[in-house]
Amino acid sequence: MAFTPFHNLRGATAQDNELVALNDTKKGIKSLQISNVKVDAAATVDLYLFKDSTDATASQTIYILNQIVIPFGVSLFLNEDEIHFDNNLYSLYMNVGSSDTVDVLIKKKQSK
Repeated sequence: MAFTPFHNLRGATAQDNELVALNDTKKGIKSLQISNVKVDAAATVDLYLFKDSTDATASQTIYILNQIVIPFGVSLFLNEDEIHFDNNLYSLYMNVGSSDTVDVLIKKKQSK
C-alpha cells in the first residue's frame, strides 16, 4: 500500500482502518492529527499498532490511544514522540466508533 497522508474515516463504513501499512514510511511519522467532523456528536477512537504474524499467537496489538472521546469541532494532535514506531514491524491502525466520522492528517518525516 502506498502511503496516504489524508484519511476521512466513517465508522459506518469501516471501523478498523489501516493508516500506515507495513514499510510505508522509512523515516517515521512527524505528526498525526485527528479531527472530529461529525456534526453535534463526540467521536470515540482507538489508535493502535498491529504486528501481523502467520502464527496467530505471535500477532500483537499495542494501543497508543484507547477509547479516546473527541468532542465535535475538536482536533487531537500527536507529535513524533507519541507515535514513534518501527514501520518494518508494525502497521498503524485506527478504530472509529460505528456512528463517528473523523479526518486524519499524517505528516511523514522528511529526508535531510
